[in-house]
Formats: sequence, C-alpha cells, structure tokens
Amino acid sequence: MHGWGVTEALAGLPDWLVLLFAVLTQLADAWFIFGGLALFYLLADGRFASEPRRAGATMIALAICALAATVALKTAFGVHRPAGAGTATPPAWLPALFEGVYGSIATGDGFGFPSGHATSGTIVYGGLALSLDRLWTRRKRLLAAAGVIGVVALSRLVIGVHHLPDVLAGIVAGSAVLLAVQRAAENRPERAFLAATLFGVAALATALVFAPNHPDEAAKAAIGLGAGGGAAVAWYRGGAEHPPLPVRVAVPGAAVLGGAWGGIYAGELPLLVTALGSALAVGAVIALPWLLGQRPLVE
Repeated sequence: MHGWGVTEALAGLPDWLVLLFAVLTQLADAWFIFGGLALFYLLADGRFASEPRRAGATMIALAICALAATVALKTAFGVHRPAGAGTATPPAWLPALFEGVYGSIATGDGFGFPSGHATSGTIVYGGLALSLDRLWTRRKRLLAAAGVIGVVALSRLVIGVHHLPDVLAGIVAGSAVLLAVQRAAENRPERAFLAATLFGVAALATALVFAPNHPDEAAKAAIGLGAGGGAAVAWYRGGAEHPPLPVRVAVPGAAVLGGAWGGIYAGELPLLVTALGSALAVGAVIALPWLLGQRPLVE
C-alpha cells in the first residue's frame, strides 16, 4: 500500500478538525510564504536578525528554490495523489459563502511525491530558524520550526491530499535543499538567488521532458527561473542593509507586486512571458528599498 494506510485512517476525523488542518496547511502555501517573506524583507529590522535585509533576501531566494525544487522532483517521479485529493465535501454547518474557499484550501492537484508543502515548509521555516539570529536561541528556533513543519506535514495527511511517504520525502528533500543552499550562499543573497535560478532551469527542463502534458508544472518552473534571475539582478544593483520601509509603503507595495506575480501564473501566459513577468515582479520587491531612495545603513 503506497500510503501505508495512514491517510485512509485519518479520513474519519471530525469535520471541524479537518477544517482546522485545512487552514493550518496554508502556513506552507505559496501565497502565505511569499507574501510573508516579502513583508519580512521590506519591514525587518535588527530585532530579528543582525543583517535583516540580507536575511530577508536570502529567505526569498530559499522560497524560490523550494518552488523550483518541488517542480523538478514532482515531475521527475510523476507519482499521483491519493484518490479523491481533488475534491472535498465542506461541512454541512459551513456557510455557503465559504464553500468555495474550503474547496480551494482542502484539495490538491498535480503530482503528489514529494509533498510540495512539506518541502517548502522545511526549507522556509528551517531557513528562518537559521537566519533569525537575534530571535530566541538557536535551539528554540529549531524546535519551533520543527513544530510548524510537523503541523504542515500532518495537515496534508488529514485533508487527504498526500500519503505519508510524500510528506516524509518532502521533509528530507527540503532539508537537503536548505543545507545545500545555505552552505553555497554563505549569507550572500546573490549566491542564493543564483542557486534559485539554477533550480529554476533544472525544474523547467525536467517539467518539459517528463511532464509535457502538464503545462502548469512548466509554468511554475518558469516562475521560479524568472524570479531567481530578476531578484539576482536587483540585488546586484542595489542590495544592501537599507533601513526598513514604512508600513504604509511596504504593505501596498508587496500587495501590488504580489498580485501582479499571482496574475502572471493565473494568466496561463507563454513560458518566456511568464519568466520575464516573474523577474520583473520579484525583482521589483527586492529593488523597492533603493528605488525609494532609502540610504543604506551598511554598504
């Protein structure tokens, strides 16, 4: 049995608990990760990291690596999700207004191995534990990250969109990618963005070769490739320890650029346009501090 029966055993949990885990699984969803990291990059100050701008830029690079690595692995293995992963029956007591939202957060499509949420969650929350060197102790940060990763992995099983080997493989793959990029980057965001670009190239090649009938996977790979390249150029141009942007500037800026980035994927555009649009959107996020004339604290 591919899933060792774990997903099936969890299928009878109460509706309210499934809904709770459907919400918790958003902790590793792309919109939450990229939106949160964009705000962290624009707003972070010395309370969380000794070099907050570099830490934020590196975290965005890690998230791009997570996206691209997930596409490469999923298309290479081509393993399908559990039966019924693409549908979800909302609780009878849930207001009709939220039924569409429930269907969106409690289902999964595309390939299932390894779990993208487990992979991304491991890379991002593990990366935060390593980067936020002024928050708690390293041990506490690692324990907190492990807790979030565990909740995300469990949520994928509870809502029935993955088997246990999928999430375990995601944690292993995410750990490997995180450690490899951290070692190669050595706290230099330009190297991390270069790694993200290379992951994007590998993901696009893998998707085109192994999953030519799944254009969504190639689109995600093109997004990763473009995002890594655009962010690398922007960081080379003006990356430094700029002071945090005002909230009144950072929040609308992240919302507009994030919305544009999401629209690029939803628009089902040609791969070249997708890559270029992604490069512009993510590059603009990285460039906002120096575009708005914020004087670097440290060159």
